[in-house]
Amino acid sequence: MDSVFCQFEKWFQSKLSEWVQKGVTVEKFGLGEYGHQYWIKVKCENGLGNIVLHESDGKYWVDFEAGNYDYDVMYMESNLSFVDVTELDDYEKEFINHITWNGNEG
Repeated sequence: MDSVFCQFEKWFQSKLSEWVQKGVTVEKFGLGEYGHQYWIKVKCENGLGNIVLHESDGKYWVDFEAGNYDYDVMYMESNLSFVDVTELDDYEKEFINHITWNGNEG
């Protein structure tokens, strides 16, 4: 696993306690079997989603995809390039807010 994949794994691991507090469970995570990617599959009472880091020819990008059972709108941000994985923090917050939203918050 190259250094960017290791940084991505550390970044996601640093988010776990906050996700658990919000009711988000990581179902599976790991390296892709057929492509150079690292994926995270999450779920909660109100939704589910995927975060995937891709690499091709030394270029890296991340896709966020989330669905919420209580309203019919998908959260999708794709082809997000970055220099440092912390640049993904705002997308991660939106992603988690989307899947955990239950209609009672503002």
